[in-house]
Amino acid sequence: MINVNEIARQIKCGEYPREEVDVTQFFHKLNDNEYAPNRDKRIQVRDIDRDIDFIDRVVNKIQVSGDTSGLEDLTCVYFPDENDTKLLNGNHTAEIEIKSDIFKSNACIVNFDTQLGGKMSNAIRLGNLLNKQDVEKVAVKSSDVKKELLQLMEEREQDGLDPKPTDDILDEFAETYPHVNRQTLGQWISHTSSGGRAKPMRTYTNGELANQRINFENLEDYKEYAILEARTLNSWNQTAVAMIFNECEQQNKRSALAIFYCSTIEQVRQLKETDIKDKIKEHYAKLSEYYGLTIKTVFLRYE
Repeated sequence: MINVNEIARQIKCGEYPREEVDVTQFFHKLNDNEYAPNRDKRIQVRDIDRDIDFIDRVVNKIQVSGDTSGLEDLTCVYFPDENDTKLLNGNHTAEIEIKSDIFKSNACIVNFDTQLGGKMSNAIRLGNLLNKQDVEKVAVKSSDVKKELLQLMEEREQDGLDPKPTDDILDEFAETYPHVNRQTLGQWISHTSSGGRAKPMRTYTNGELANQRINFENLEDYKEYAILEARTLNSWNQTAVAMIFNECEQQNKRSALAIFYCSTIEQVRQLKETDIKDKIKEHYAKLSEYYGLTIKTVFLRYE
């Protein structure tokens, strides 16, 4: 019998067995001092993949004090069919550890098939329950619960069932997450179709953004381009324009590549739901024609 609540309880109170894992398996190594999350090795529960400012604050405290006692054990999910282990709970902890030169960590390993019934919705439920652990953690947000619900609806459809959850399931959701009532659950169901679950927003450290710029500089197709530093989407008609002309002048180039990324959920919404990308390209095309430049744009992944 699948009992996600009991697994979460055992992990929280320390009853669940721990084993040592290599933290580096959850990251890409960019250089000697920089690691970036390997998103294929993670199960993202929240709507933003990580809080970079929070990570840096904790790393700074550890570097000053040397105290790592506040770091919690990781929770991972083992997928037998793939013979692969993915990080479920502890995305921040793992990144704090690796930035603090801690490459081994204790972890609770949960079997996706035998303990979670082979359902990703159960994995997300476990992650949400673990995020309710104590007042020091960021509370489980409504968007996290919505992600779990939409995953469940998708799985019901795949199993040949009515995607809409039964009353018993909705009652259980409302009981597990008291800040989300039945009315809210009903609104989510009525305003979406199964398979509409959103992926978490990607975040980028300064090192990762610098690496993106280097990648384009190394491409033969852009050898005649001034490659701009990656900038947030909302700067497209402000500092980005100034940087295009400054970089072209300083590098004696007549072509520029502007790189943009989303730094907020609102910017993700703009890219997904508005014509902002076309608007940017049209505006830069007019600048290109008027000033005799070639201006191209690229948008980094936001999910």
